[in-house]
Amino acid sequence: MNQFKPDDLAVYPNYGVGKVVSVESRMMGNAEVSCYVVNILSDSSKVVIVPVDSAEQMGLRTLIGPDEINNVYACFKYKNLDLLKMNWNRRYRSLQEKMKTGKVTDVATVISDLMFLKKRKGLSYGEERLLNDAEDILATELSIIEKLPKEEIVTKIHNSFKTKEPKEVKAEA
Repeated sequence: MNQFKPDDLAVYPNYGVGKVVSVESRMMGNAEVSCYVVNILSDSSKVVIVPVDSAEQMGLRTLIGPDEINNVYACFKYKNLDLLKMNWNRRYRSLQEKMKTGKVTDVATVISDLMFLKKRKGLSYGEERLLNDAEDILATELSIIEKLPKEEIVTKIHNSFKTKEPKEVKAEA
């Protein structure tokens, strides 16, 4: 289990990288609970309160290490053909569930899936927003790890889809 302290960077599902501002006691129901207070970097007005004891189950995690970067970019090599068979609503819910895991490779897979769909048939408004959110979350984390400007990471992500056609894969059940 990760123990965070003030000034540590942490990633929270669907919000991205944040800075732990403090660890404080809060009343939740009838109990006093120790909580992380996390300011989300991409939107400084967003603050997430995460109980220390359930932080891991809620998906709060450390940033990936430099050795994991290649795994993230490898996610862009595949496309999920099953997405073409789904209606936009089911597809959107499925992709949102992946985002909720908070795993960096799941966020990268969501980007890959949406970029594939965008080329093949276009995206709904919700899917376009999900793509933008996923790119922002991933680019923020990678820019910190790779020590590059966020815009450069977004360009790198987009260039990953220009080079060659991704491999076809069947979705996992």
